[in-house]
Amino acid sequence: MAKKKIAVLFGGASQDYAASLQSAYSVLCVLPKEKYDIIPIGITRAGRWLFFPGDYNEIPSGAWEQNSDCCSAIISPDPHHGGIIKVLEDGNFTHQRIDVIFPVLHGKYGECGRIQALCRLSGVPFVGSGFEAANACSDRMLTYLLLERAGIRIPKYFYLERAWLDDIDTLFPLIEEEIKYPMYVKASSCSHSIGANIATNREELHRSIKLAATHHHKVLVEQCLSGRELECAVTGGVYDLRASVPGEVKFSSRKEKSGFLERSADFVPAKLKKSLLTEIQETSKAAFVALGCKNFARFSFTLTEDGAYLRKAGAMPGFTEVSVFPALMKESGVSYAELLDEIIESVL
Repeated sequence: MAKKKIAVLFGGASQDYAASLQSAYSVLCVLPKEKYDIIPIGITRAGRWLFFPGDYNEIPSGAWEQNSDCCSAIISPDPHHGGIIKVLEDGNFTHQRIDVIFPVLHGKYGECGRIQALCRLSGVPFVGSGFEAANACSDRMLTYLLLERAGIRIPKYFYLERAWLDDIDTLFPLIEEEIKYPMYVKASSCSHSIGANIATNREELHRSIKLAATHHHKVLVEQCLSGRELECAVTGGVYDLRASVPGEVKFSSRKEKSGFLERSADFVPAKLKKSLLTEIQETSKAAFVALGCKNFARFSFTLTEDGAYLRKAGAMPGFTEVSVFPALMKESGVSYAELLDEIIESVL
């Protein structure tokens, strides 16, 4: 049987470029070469698409961009091509058909639906959720609207547009009536840590909103929850959903010589009562359906004294072997190699 051709996309013109390199490196190293013909396509920080035929070890450091054997390569939006068009040094074009596209891309342009829309136009099957679900998961305001409509418990939130900043003083009383300090403020559609701050008073709230608005035109002010941080992965399709064993993110702090307090996170299986474990799993599956996800997704909860709140959905979670999503699946009895193979086979 002929090997299936898998195009693995990595990099990207976003602040998550480095994270994508790490995820893609792990995926490329584990995909079985005897089963798949792998075509790595890197996207530089400047947004240039390059076919990369070099050593995978050049990817994590970013050295792959300087490889002299790279050539321009793009996914054709014309389904007649069904794959990739390479532009050679002499200006000639070559065409290569692809069986599956695996976009291992994080952050802006990678998991917000743009790449997924291009893949859909190409007519080539691709790994992960489609445009609508990817967009809904990356835009927290859309995430909350859909989860709220599905009856899933989420934090209290207040939504603002950048255009409203001129009248921001009139909104403060409305926000403070809805949400108590401290408040978590972030750009609606950005990486988790970009433009995000905790505000403990009105002055900090004003400053945080202005900062978040520089990253995206939509800003969310939400209830700042305190409790255990839980994660759950879901794989499959609407009719064969499987939720992983929930995991817990444990934070530890240590003070550097400079006096700076550094926080690090470790991931461990969550010790929960059976009823709560089942609730987390069922809520994750319900969110998967409500957001229209496909193949896989990761869901983040905060467990407070009042119960579990779903805070975040990730349609393209980290994909290194030690990332939370593969770790959740490993705890559920699916190894990293099995997970990748299962995902690609389901697309095929």
